[in-house]
Amino acid sequence: MIEKIKEYAKIIDKKKLGKLSMLLFIVMLAIFLATTFKIKEVKTFIQQNQEQTLLISLFIYVIAGISFLPSTPLTIFIAVLVGPFQAAAVATVGNTLAAFIQYHIGKSVGDVIDFEEKKSNLPLGLDKLPVHSPLFMLTARSVPAGTKAYSMVCGAYRVPIPVYLWTTFVMFLINSAVLAFIGVSILPVLN
Repeated sequence: MIEKIKEYAKIIDKKKLGKLSMLLFIVMLAIFLATTFKIKEVKTFIQQNQEQTLLISLFIYVIAGISFLPSTPLTIFIAVLVGPFQAAAVATVGNTLAAFIQYHIGKSVGDVIDFEEKKSNLPLGLDKLPVHSPLFMLTARSVPAGTKAYSMVCGAYRVPIPVYLWTTFVMFLINSAVLAFIGVSILPVLN
């Protein structure tokens, strides 16, 4: 038994083990926060302390991004509470920060599983996707359900960070502005 453990220890080097440990810690933290987070208490606090709304919202966006919870309701809530311009700005920055963290999670997962070596075995020619192309990145970000997973894919493919950040920021700015302004205009109709 001990010989088997020593054999596995030789296979997994310390760098990969550290990245795997950090990845597991982040996943466990995200699960813990997602299960203990009380959104009603946060909403009440935000309404009573509007000057701190933006910082609290940034934190919530990052947590939502890491835990794969949708941030759309928060964007509409902020738009109604403080206005669509502020909501679009906070949603853009918060979602970009969350995407940057997701990028690093994808990069860590890619390192742990040796993605560079294994991507040539992906089916349907997925290894040939132009993931590094800004046009491809902008287009992929416009798919509503895929943005969070796409950030991890960019990390695994090691997309250059400057290109990744500006394309992510631009698409989140457009999406957040549209969502905030549509949310504010539709909500009064629903009342």
